[in-house]
Amino acid sequence: RDIRCLVTDISYLDPQEGIRFRGKTIPETFEALPKAAGSAYPTVESFWYFLLTGDVPTQAQVDEVVAEWKTRQNVPSYVFDAIRALPRDSHPMVMLSVGIMAMQKDSKFAAFYNSGKFNKMVAWESVYEDASDIVARIPIVAAFIYNLKYKGDKQIAIDPKLDMGANFAHMIGQSDQYKDVARMYFILHSDHESGNVSAHTTHLVHSALSDPYYAYSAGLNGLAGPLHGLANQEVLGWIMEFQKKLNGAEPTKENVTKALWDTLNAGQVVPGYGHAVLRKTDPRYTAQREFCHNTP
Repeated sequence: RDIRCLVTDISYLDPQEGIRFRGKTIPETFEALPKAAGSAYPTVESFWYFLLTGDVPTQAQVDEVVAEWKTRQNVPSYVFDAIRALPRDSHPMVMLSVGIMAMQKDSKFAAFYNSGKFNKMVAWESVYEDASDIVARIPIVAAFIYNLKYKGDKQIAIDPKLDMGANFAHMIGQSDQYKDVARMYFILHSDHESGNVSAHTTHLVHSALSDPYYAYSAGLNGLAGPLHGLANQEVLGWIMEFQKKLNGAEPTKENVTKALWDTLNAGQVVPGYGHAVLRKTDPRYTAQREFCHNTP
């Protein structure tokens, strides 16, 4: 805690300010980046450019990324077949990890390494190609999984006119307002230094020259743990269970405190609360709260 042991140029987690992307706070990032058409929020594509280069892109540069991702987002049918072959009650993270691994056959890094012409000085180029393919395809695979599990497998086709965040909202059948939710959420959770479980895992696995598909899938498997990404699910479960115990009563300081201590005294963790580094309210929460207050 408070000891920097892994360093990345992309983001830094300050104990007081929370996450900074390329030196900018979350509000500064939202303010600086070009906005999606008709929206107060940037596109994920503009943020991708910003993370990779450290420069705020022009609208023309953003449009180039949007267009490029359109050419990369076609997911082979066998990926969906592999996911469908899993038991329908498999956890969505299992399905996502399997989907990523099913796409490994397309790895440009693996092809370059196996070509006999591998050169570590230019290997980053094929890593970039794989990373770009993965990022462009993830919303397509994730939307497919959501619809498979929760919408009776009623799939919604890609809208070629939409940016990544808006397209994800469209593909899971959400309202226009949710397009900004997706843009905001993807940006807020895009990077978090390199020391957390999932980020560190991807770096560790790729250090063995496993290609980005192996590395990313491994990172997802770490993210699925209840002390990491699964806390997003666990906290909702904890709150819903607390509501059941209230049996219609209003939450108060006293009964919330008792519920928290009951959890801790049972040898369990209170999911979704606290952070190993932060000493103030997580600005990602603040950004989402402000969105709710500002949205009719």
